[in-house]
Amino acid sequence: MNKLQVKNIGKRYQKNIFEELSFSLSEGQILGILGKNGTGKTTLLDCISGQKKISTGMILYNDQQQSSTVFKTSVAYASNINYFEDSQTIRQILIEYTLLFPSFQLEKAMEQLEIWQIFPKQKWQELSEGTKVKVKIACEYAKATNLFLLDEPFAYLDYSSRIQVKKMLRKASGENKIILVSTNFIEEMDILFTDVLFMNPNRYCEVINLEDLRERKQLSLKEIYEEEADDTFI
Repeated sequence: MNKLQVKNIGKRYQKNIFEELSFSLSEGQILGILGKNGTGKTTLLDCISGQKKISTGMILYNDQQQSSTVFKTSVAYASNINYFEDSQTIRQILIEYTLLFPSFQLEKAMEQLEIWQIFPKQKWQELSEGTKVKVKIACEYAKATNLFLLDEPFAYLDYSSRIQVKKMLRKASGENKIILVSTNFIEEMDILFTDVLFMNPNRYCEVINLEDLRERKQLSLKEIYEEEADDTFI
């Protein structure tokens, strides 16, 4: 079974963003990374993806270090970075992915884009912010990797689009994937996340099974998050 291990990692710039963070995830788990702005949600994903270096600790995928080819080719990351030129069409973006990533499944990407009614002739500059997010998610999903990271995927999506993306992520979790999602959008995420990580630089952070947490607290995720925002969590 595929496994991601985060061991005592820390990230520091002028100050600690996070430190002594440890957790382990297996395929089928969807981790919601939650917290106020500036608590390190995006930085954590950047570190796991290898886009940024951790200051301390170690990150392993199936006992392989981040420097290994196995790790590097196992990660897909739908980040907030704009990858594409304004003049590029969806077709050109798909060709680019096909050339750059040997495991890229073109048909899978096209199928997902068609479900979302995004078409090959459309240009990047013509897309809404929400549609751009969907294109990045579809392309990264079609890399067919087992680690799937998403940074704020719901930020620009309307209600129906959020439902569509959540449906796709639930499907992806059944494809031997480990999924990590950072978000400030909490409503109706109870049915998506299996586990949660509340980022808070002022205390020890850990991954908690969401079902167990809700049963113990007798609260929804939104109510638990509001409690956490007041620093009264646990």
